[in-house]
Amino acid sequence: MPFTAVVVDDEPLARDELKYLLSAHKECQVIGEAEDARGALELVARQHPDVVFLDIEMRGMSGFDAARQMINFPHPPLVVFATAYNEYAVKAFELGAVDYLLKPFEDERLAKTIERIENLKRHSGDWAQAVERVAGLLEARKPRVRKLPVEKNGEIKLLDYQDVIFGRAKDGGVQVFTGSGSYTYTGSMTELEGRLNGEGFLRVHKSFLVNLNRVEGVLPWFKGTYWLVMNDPKRTQVPVSKNQVKELKSALGLECSPEICRQKPEARAN
Repeated sequence: MPFTAVVVDDEPLARDELKYLLSAHKECQVIGEAEDARGALELVARQHPDVVFLDIEMRGMSGFDAARQMINFPHPPLVVFATAYNEYAVKAFELGAVDYLLKPFEDERLAKTIERIENLKRHSGDWAQAVERVAGLLEARKPRVRKLPVEKNGEIKLLDYQDVIFGRAKDGGVQVFTGSGSYTYTGSMTELEGRLNGEGFLRVHKSFLVNLNRVEGVLPWFKGTYWLVMNDPKRTQVPVSKNQVKELKSALGLECSPEICRQKPEARAN
């Protein structure tokens, strides 16, 4: 079975060239492409590819920064960096855990990369170790700060992760709610999810990411759906998507839902 891949580059010609070269390898199935890092994060979160061929120097967020976020996803991909600059071809990336390609791409070099990925895919344990080693390399390049940068009234504030009660997508942006008020997060909901992955947060709905440690109650609703009562000052009620109910129950240690609430919640997230 071929491995799935996405191609990320802010140059359309570079994307087309790499897709064309990859099409000659039956071991690889390209399932998507993106022109920038933010688009790549959205695509990877949605498609769960095995591998991301990722340009380093892009407008806005760099490939390195995007890879740091991808590696924290629930299903992190293996990353192959692509660059036109030889100085980025650091020896550390020749460990077998991650590879790099220099532009212009060469068939012979790409074939070696495909072979390396195939070898990893045939051995699931090696694949998992490869992803972990990528994470280690990326984390070593930049200290991890457990703070979330947000904005309010033109001021940038750094929030402790556990001060965040929930995040909500609204009007094309993301609002972050704490006990002391709400703030604006300049990234996407998917970026916020990646940043807070492993910190006790769960994407319970396409528009809501909640801190499970700040859930005050669970309200069963019609047809197996739920609302969460958060312990913010307004006791905001957050909807749970049906496809996230199982994961929520597992995370909270809930048994089969008791039939305790048949009335429509009065206060919702607004």
